[in-house]
Amino acid sequence: MNENKPFKILSIDGGGIKGLYSASILEKLEEKSGKRSGDCFDMICGTSTGGLIALGLASGKEARELVDLYKNKGSEIFPTANNRFCRFFQNIWNGVKQVLLFGKFSGKPLERILKDSFGNTTLGELNNLVCIPSFNLISGMPRMFKYPHKEGDFYRDKDIPLVDAALATSAAPTYLPIHSYDDNLYVDGGVWANNPTQCGLLEAINYFVGEGKAYTHVEILSVASVSQAGGWASGIRKRRSFIGWKSKLIQTSMDGQAYFTHFFLSKALPQIYTRSKYIRLESPKLSSEQMAVLEMDRADKKALKTLKALGDQDGYTYTNRDDVMEFYKTSKTYITN
Repeated sequence: MNENKPFKILSIDGGGIKGLYSASILEKLEEKSGKRSGDCFDMICGTSTGGLIALGLASGKEARELVDLYKNKGSEIFPTANNRFCRFFQNIWNGVKQVLLFGKFSGKPLERILKDSFGNTTLGELNNLVCIPSFNLISGMPRMFKYPHKEGDFYRDKDIPLVDAALATSAAPTYLPIHSYDDNLYVDGGVWANNPTQCGLLEAINYFVGEGKAYTHVEILSVASVSQAGGWASGIRKRRSFIGWKSKLIQTSMDGQAYFTHFFLSKALPQIYTRSKYIRLESPKLSSEQMAVLEMDRADKKALKTLKALGDQDGYTYTNRDDVMEFYKTSKTYITN
């Protein structure tokens, strides 16, 4: 075994339309390096909107193409009125649908957009290893969509279309419909792994890295989504219905998991592989004006412009960090096809 052969992992958090922020960061890293992310990482992990980005990069797309998809098609996935007063009544109706009827949004626009983008490409045709978390409601267990690599003797996912893997990982409860594929029902991977970095690490340990395996250690670049301030004021009403919790019911779970995964990686990884590297590109600090605009399902012009501006600014900042750009100086070494 090579004495110093890193297994490089790119991991992208979930966050709905806020994936525009994450894709914009990757766009700037690609611009600075002159390389596609898919050419630089052995494995790409992504949950929910991060899963869509991961599958896009692993299929050979540039981050720029995914940025354009969010900018041009985001309002079709999450219809949001640009007029404030129209948006007020739209939010009331969406809330009624979310609580009492059939969820906030139809999944048909997202499915159409994914088919236009991915066509009939399957997981077995990808250029990178992938880990795409979802949750199987039939088995009651987490489900990981993977590239069918020879190390695990996997074959199950070989012919699964990217469209179905993407819909399965992004089917956020009460926001988008449950996704049905091959008589199984799937919901958003964010219910258990909104930050999929730990999933990628475990896959690497199981099959690729360590004694008797091809790689000596892991190097991980983890990209956070935009996160709202999670703290509540003291003295709030403690007995709350679903309506009382609103989006915090899901967001609290996703933020907690993402934080714990980051904490685990930062503390445990150096103990597992002393030569390992783990860098987390953290969520930006938001002003009160920005927090009022940014939600996982708000895709009006103001929200999209704000997300793009934040992603561009942070992306430029990260291009000046040698430890981040180091990931783009070398090419991937695991060949899938």
